[in-house]
Amino acid sequence: MTRLALWMLALAASLAPSLTLAAPPPSAPFSLENLRYPDLNGQPRQLAQWRGKVVVLNFWATWCNPCREEMPMLNRYADRYGGAVAVVGVALDNPVAVRNFVREFGIRYPILLGDAETSQWMRAAGNTQGGLPFTVVLDPAGQPVARLLGRLTEAQLDAAVRGRLPPR
Repeated sequence: MTRLALWMLALAASLAPSLTLAAPPPSAPFSLENLRYPDLNGQPRQLAQWRGKVVVLNFWATWCNPCREEMPMLNRYADRYGGAVAVVGVALDNPVAVRNFVREFGIRYPILLGDAETSQWMRAAGNTQGGLPFTVVLDPAGQPVARLLGRLTEAQLDAAVRGRLPPR
């Protein structure tokens, strides 16, 4: 998908009046163990390393304004729930631009670098429009429990995460 097409989809998603919040269908192909991306240091990271936590898996790009707008909230969310929730970003962008962005905006949660197959994975996970930002919330067992397309608010993310956290 070209950068312009992704930008247009991100724009359309940002203008949508509501986000999709639904459990994926049981037939949705998803394997936490098989999802791997390099981090900003080039080290391969497997999403299964966060098993046991609620995972907020956020797909984004530096040129996507709704993505940029939700990142400070995701930073705060990662800080607040760090022990029980893992916020993990997957960037669909040039690695140099991503590194510069993360440094400039002080992103504190893990950022992984998507690849050519990331758009296909997003579609399989329920993002049939291919828009950004796209967030999948995984329960502690690694199963997707919510899919959210478009700019998130903290209240929307709370609704997706609440009830999946271990009792305090």
